[in-house]
Amino acid sequence: MKQLGIETVPVTSLSDCSAQLLDVVPLIMRRIRREMRRHSMPGLSVAQFRTLIYLQRHPGTSLSEVADFLGLTNPSASKLVDRLVMDKAVSRRIAQDRRRISLSLTERGQTALELARLEARNQLADSLKELSPEDLATVTSALDILDKAFSPVSTTDVHIS
Repeated sequence: MKQLGIETVPVTSLSDCSAQLLDVVPLIMRRIRREMRRHSMPGLSVAQFRTLIYLQRHPGTSLSEVADFLGLTNPSASKLVDRLVMDKAVSRRIAQDRRRISLSLTERGQTALELARLEARNQLADSLKELSPEDLATVTSALDILDKAFSPVSTTDVHIS
C-alpha cells in the first residue's frame, strides 16, 4: 500500500507503528522547516517558531522551561531567546522571584507567529489536497489519537531528571 509517496504496511504491533512514526514524522517536519524558511519572519528557525508557540501557550515562562521544552541546554536556549528579544518578538521581565526572568511574546512576536502558522498551514493543506475526504478524515482521526498518546497526562508537565 502506498500513500503520500510513503510505503506503508498494515500495522500489527507497537513496534511497527513506532517504526512508521519514525519514518513519517521527519518527512512532515522537513516540509514544515522548508516552509518556515520560505515564509516567516526573516531568520526565524523552527526552534524559534516552537519557542514562540510555547510562549503563547505559557506566557511568563522561564528560560529553563523553554530549554526543557526544546530539549536544549540553558546556554543554547538563551542564545535562541536573545535573538528573539533582539528581533522584538519576545520580551524579558524580572519575575516576582527576582532570580527568575519571565519570557512573553510581544505584539510583533504574536504577529510573526500567526503569519508563520498561517503559511505553514496553507503549505501543509496544499500537500494534502490530493487526499480523498475519507483519507482526510482518517488523517484527522489519527492525529487526534496521536495527540492523546503524546500529550501530558495533566496540564502540569512532570520532569524526571
